Amino acid sequence: MNHSKPLCILKVSEVPLHLYQLISGFMMLKNQGIIDLKIEESEKKIPYNMMEVNVNNQLRVLYDANDGYDNLIKKGDRFEDFYDKLLKEYDICFKRSFSKEYNEKLTLGHKIKPLGLNYMVTIRKNWAHNIYKLDPKAEKIKKIIRKFPFSMYYNNKYLVETFEEKPVFNANPKILFIARLWNPEGEELSGLPQSKIDERKEINEIRIKCIEACKKEFGDNFIGGITPSEYARKKCNHLIINDKKITNRDGYLKVMKNCDICIATTGLHESIGWKFGEYVAASKAIITEKLHYELPGKFRKNINYLEFDTVESCINNIYKLINDKDKRYRMMKNNYEYYKKYVKPDKLILNTLKECIEIIESKKLTEE
Repeated sequence: MNHSKPLCILKVSEVPLHLYQLISGFMMLKNQGIIDLKIEESEKKIPYNMMEVNVNNQLRVLYDANDGYDNLIKKGDRFEDFYDKLLKEYDICFKRSFSKEYNEKLTLGHKIKPLGLNYMVTIRKNWAHNIYKLDPKAEKIKKIIRKFPFSMYYNNKYLVETFEEKPVFNANPKILFIARLWNPEGEELSGLPQSKIDERKEINEIRIKCIEACKKEFGDNFIGGITPSEYARKKCNHLIINDKKITNRDGYLKVMKNCDICIATTGLHESIGWKFGEYVAASKAIITEKLHYELPGKFRKNINYLEFDTVESCINNIYKLINDKDKRYRMMKNNYEYYKKYVKPDKLILNTLKECIEIIESKKLTEE
């Protein structure tokens, strides 16, 4: 980036948790003296989990932190129509769930670039914590609750530094997999196709089977289970974690940081879940189902993570990392390095702004 500070004007409508990381990144760059920054409430509604950024009054940029391409699409509609209409208004779009395959189906898919891993992370006095006009009523109430230190959802429990951990070598590695179940009968699914209901059932099934197998195979070296919910109690009461020391925020982070091998499964809309970003921030060795979306930089299978597609291959991969301490530690170091370059909020945003400045500079050259 050149020496004059870029001016970034954030335009937001509704500000849900997916955007906290992005706004944190911009604010960190402002605090470091790298950019000038303003925030405005948009006149028009920006789609859910998205925000607009105007760079130097020359580039309109869309940031999209959605789980996939079709999670805002109503029954019978096409994601191609939604994105092509939306992208007409922007010069470039940075998308969390980035897929070359999906982009090729769009007329304006060339405008979409990978954003990177997303998770709920924030900084003190983040503008995202404020209540905005278009925040739904329930979200406004939650934002008030998150301001209080006694709340288990207190914003300062999610600060950048609370997730960070350097790689640590343990001779007796611990394995972690704590997951939630998605209710396939949830009211929010009423307008969605059958495939979305089936997706939830499949996600639940693999999570339950992996946790059962890990408990059986690794005993006390495995920490895991299903987080409590009414649906989970009906479905797999024997796997529910009732220990608040593990399920509350402080407890979970402490447990996660003390584990070495962490397991992730595919999220809704085939997304890479928040848990995955947390694992990378804490320099963990990761075992995951196939990643359906692409990340910036060199984030590679067998280097940053091992991949599984059955319960058996999940267990086999855990043994690989237990038995090969050098491989395990190398993977943890690789994720530590990747975090510092591509996931930490200021770096995630800085990488996107470098691309924006390059576009602005090349525009200037062609005009000359």
